[in-house]
Amino acid sequence: MIKTIKTIGEFLSFLILLSLTACADSPPFSSDQIDRADKSVTLSRLMDSPDDYTGKTVIVGGVINVVERQGILNRIYVQAYPLDPAYHPDLAQHPAGHIMIVTDQPLSPALFAPGRTIEVLGTVHKTQVMPNFADRTERVVVIKARVLHVRRRPLPPPRGIGFGYMPMMGF
Repeated sequence: MIKTIKTIGEFLSFLILLSLTACADSPPFSSDQIDRADKSVTLSRLMDSPDDYTGKTVIVGGVINVVERQGILNRIYVQAYPLDPAYHPDLAQHPAGHIMIVTDQPLSPALFAPGRTIEVLGTVHKTQVMPNFADRTERVVVIKARVLHVRRRPLPPPRGIGFGYMPMMGF
C-alpha cells in the first residue's frame, strides 16, 4: 500500500514538473534566426539614431497599436518596449517610442490585433516623420519584417472547484 502511494506521488511530481517546464518562457525565434540579428543594437540606441542602423537586422518588440492592411503591403504600428532576455517585450519598463513594421505577409485580423504583444526580427529600413495621436509629428523607425511573432491571448482560467466539480453538476 505504501509503495503504491509512493509511486503515485512520484508520478504526480513528474507531471507537475513536466507542466512547469512547458510553461517556461522560451524565445519567440529559433537560435539560427537570433544569430542573424545584431544583438548589440538596443532599442534606446535604435530610437536615438535610427539612421546609423539602416540595413542592420534587429529584434524589436512591443504592443500593437494599429494594423493597416493595404493590398500586398501591410503596416503594423507598434509601441516599442525594451526586450527581456528571452526576447519578449518587457511591459514593466517604459515604452521607448513607436516603430512601424512593414511586411508583405498576410496578417490574420484575429491574431494581429491592437493590444497584442509582438516580437519582430527584421531589417531597419528608414525613418519616417508622421503625425501622432496628439497632432504632433514624431519620428518613427520603419522595419521590414522577416519574422513576426504575436502572442496568443491566454486562455481564461477554468471555473468551478478542481477535480472536475462544477457547481451546475448538481452536487
